[in-house]
Amino acid sequence: MSLDTASRPRQDLRVRRRTALGAALVLVASLTFLALAPLVMPESYSWVEHGTSESAAQTIDGAWVARLGFILYGLAVLWLVRLRSHAWGPLGTVLHLGFGASMFGVAAFATKPWEEGVPYVVSEDLLHGIFSGAVGFSFIAGVTTVLVVRRHRTLRSASPDLAALGVAAVVPLMMSSGIWGVLQRVMFFTAGAWYLREAWIGTQQPGLPRSSNPSGRAHMEEAAS
Repeated sequence: MSLDTASRPRQDLRVRRRTALGAALVLVASLTFLALAPLVMPESYSWVEHGTSESAAQTIDGAWVARLGFILYGLAVLWLVRLRSHAWGPLGTVLHLGFGASMFGVAAFATKPWEEGVPYVVSEDLLHGIFSGAVGFSFIAGVTTVLVVRRHRTLRSASPDLAALGVAAVVPLMMSSGIWGVLQRVMFFTAGAWYLREAWIGTQQPGLPRSSNPSGRAHMEEAAS
């Protein structure tokens, strides 16, 4: 074995760690913007009642803060896909790519304002709803696919995936509640926590090429999960 071949796994691991760190930092920045967005909203906005989409609504001053948060969220997930595609499998990778791409759609097309009587573009509001639905579907289907691919041996190892799925599946059923803003933020931050954990797991992998010791890598994946 040449010196170059022997050092390649270590170099690959460094690249993976830089990728994970970059994705994690962008994701944390995204969540920070989404958390701070209510601070630049009009007085009629309530972070308890109104969701993140309303903080990026049409015709609203300060909506750029939440929209930037959506863009960074999508960018972070797309960046993370590069790191975790081997562990998520082809279908899981496509679904999480869909999540990241749909986040750009959520940012590009804003929902209608929460205030009555304010004019808005109906088609843009419709497109926002479609992309929002795609975000939710992509995350639930993507995490479910990853859960199946991992073949967890214990409930404890599967608990982070199950918890993320539970929150993502239950919260949308409570849209009519008076605390929708709180619940949606819980959902966003739960998904963010899941992706941050994926970034951390990615730094624990040996970083070998696909043709090099796949069984060993699978064992490391199971241990890290």
